[in-house]
Amino acid sequence: MTDTSYSSTAHHLEATLTQRVTTLGSWALGGAIFLTVGWMAMEPDDPLGAVSVLTRTNALMMLLQAAALGAVASALGTVLAGRRRADIGTFATALGMAAVSLRGDTAAYLLVDSADVGSGVGRGLALKFALESMGWFAVVALSLVVSALLTRWLYTGRDQDSEDQGGPSATEFTTLAGFDAPGVGARLFGVPAAQQTVPREGIMHTAIAVAVGLIAIGFFSGGLSSRAIQHGQVCFVVAAAVSIACYTAHRLAPVRSSLWSILAVVLIAVIGYLWSSVRPAMHGLPPTIPSSDFLRVLPIQYISVGTVAALAMFWHACAVAGEAAAHDRPHADRPMPHGCAV
Repeated sequence: MTDTSYSSTAHHLEATLTQRVTTLGSWALGGAIFLTVGWMAMEPDDPLGAVSVLTRTNALMMLLQAAALGAVASALGTVLAGRRRADIGTFATALGMAAVSLRGDTAAYLLVDSADVGSGVGRGLALKFALESMGWFAVVALSLVVSALLTRWLYTGRDQDSEDQGGPSATEFTTLAGFDAPGVGARLFGVPAAQQTVPREGIMHTAIAVAVGLIAIGFFSGGLSSRAIQHGQVCFVVAAAVSIACYTAHRLAPVRSSLWSILAVVLIAVIGYLWSSVRPAMHGLPPTIPSSDFLRVLPIQYISVGTVAALAMFWHACAVAGEAAAHDRPHADRPMPHGCAV
């Protein structure tokens, strides 16, 4: 390997100190935005309540304000470190959402509030959680669009400069979730269909991630059913389950972006809540203990923590593919996202 090729490879595989600082800075900024201004917009009416649209008088306004803050966090994250990581602005938004959810109470607050005398938790709560999950997913989806728009505006036409500085090339930009959305990517961002994930492959990836994720949540929740709900426990369960699910999906059905993994996150939440709504109630449980493990997690935590894990596993998959290519190792037996330029 020549000195020139070695230097080029090093630029692509190792972040410089400045790049690492900007990456961490974008995450810290997302957390700061949601923990300060975000808390004022999302704080429950009851100071002891959980962060949820069900604890606010004007739920729609809460979601709109959260979406606006998410767009700002995504924009700032993309400007700071979008050249290095795909959808890093969305990561910052999701991280901020997860952080602000920890300032409120756990799902136990809503379980107690909705408990029916003699029948435990009302099934209506699970359906409300399912709808709320889609609302938080809309916040994440908006941040994905903002990230794609800014990336397109900031870096299009600078491909050569980007490659010279160790940043992503135009091919790497196709790993953005917004660029990979069927129909939207082509019409809104002008991305050719040849540079997008084939919908059939994306659906397969999502289906695998959903199936593995649901099983993993059941596995990691084992032994917690009779214990009080804690933020650390539920966040670990979601992060671990989604990480394993996305890792498995990337190996079996590689895709060009994290879009399909993030779609799996909201489907895991909605399906889990719907299952909880039809599952027979378990009598004799205190109101703070749900009859279904899926009800232990707040909707905002499913979406935010799951999105963080999905993006992290996509970046990991790209890093593995890049390392394999750099060492001239065949990796056909280990399929990875084929949208990762290496």
